Formats: sequence, structure tokens, C-alpha cells
Amino acid sequence: MTATTKKLTFAEYLKYSDGTDTQYELVDGELIPMSLGTGKHGSISKFLERTFDDESAKMGKNWTAQKFSVGVRSPRGGRWDTSRIPDVVVLLTAQWEAMLNREAVIEPGLTH
Repeated sequence: MTATTKKLTFAEYLKYSDGTDTQYELVDGELIPMSLGTGKHGSISKFLERTFDDESAKMGKNWTAQKFSVGVRSPRGGRWDTSRIPDVVVLLTAQWEAMLNREAVIEPGLTH
């Protein structure tokens, strides 16, 4: 007998909690736990975040870099039940501020 796992909708994913500190990505409706990565990985991500912020400031841009804290919703096979959490995301400061009281997810083609 094969066990099947119920696929989650994007709305269910946003509300999902298993009572642990585990962070999940959603891929084709399935929860994928994210590993912590190595210390080197964390150091590189922090370097990129700082570098993007420094360059944005030098260029006079209102951009912010956010490390491991913004999901990016994307289609797979015509369905929108995938959300990945990249190591670093650069976005408009206004976009980041608009997420202060809601889920930090970027949905391409949608503005908030």
C-alpha cells in the first residue's frame, strides 16, 4: 500500500505550522524542509546581502537586500503552488515595508 501526502494550496502553505522552527519551501504543493547550510554558505549570503545594500546606497537606490526572509512564488507546470526562499533577495524598500504585517512573499506580476 502506498501512502499519499495531501498537496497543499498556496493559502494553506502560508498558514502551515507544524509547531517546530523548521522553515519550508513549497514545491508543487509539497512541503520541502530547508536545511541550515554550512557556515561558509551563511557567510557568503551575509556578504552578498551587505554588498547589495552598500551598492544600492552608493547608487542612491531605494533597494534593500534581505537574507533568507522573502519567499518568491512561481509557477510550475501552469500551477502557482511553488514558493522558494532564495538566499538573498533584492527588492524595493517600499515592497519590503509593505510586507511588515503580512507574509513576506513576492508574487510576480502583483504589486502590494
